[in-house]
Amino acid sequence: MARRVVEMHFVCRDDLNVTDFGDGTFETGVWYVAAEAARTVRMVALHQDKFSPSYRQGTVIGRRTTMYQGKARYVFRVRDDGKPLRWAGGGSGEKGYVYG
Repeated sequence: MARRVVEMHFVCRDDLNVTDFGDGTFETGVWYVAAEAARTVRMVALHQDKFSPSYRQGTVIGRRTTMYQGKARYVFRVRDDGKPLRWAGGGSGEKGYVYG
């Protein structure tokens, strides 16, 4: 059985491009991730940097694609659970993937 991405951690400084809907849900900024990873992810966490606990995190309740700077990107709708997470997962740059 293939490993699936179940958790994504993003460096997202100062809520860049984040939309808080005021009902306990938010949308992340725009992210370049593989379609399969976007389909299987269950939890997303946003961090100021890789060394700080997440400041927004929770269960993915939706996903959509959007064009950003001429390229297709994913935006995730998340139900915030208020439980900060440490940075986790392999990945380079400003993304970390946890497989399960």
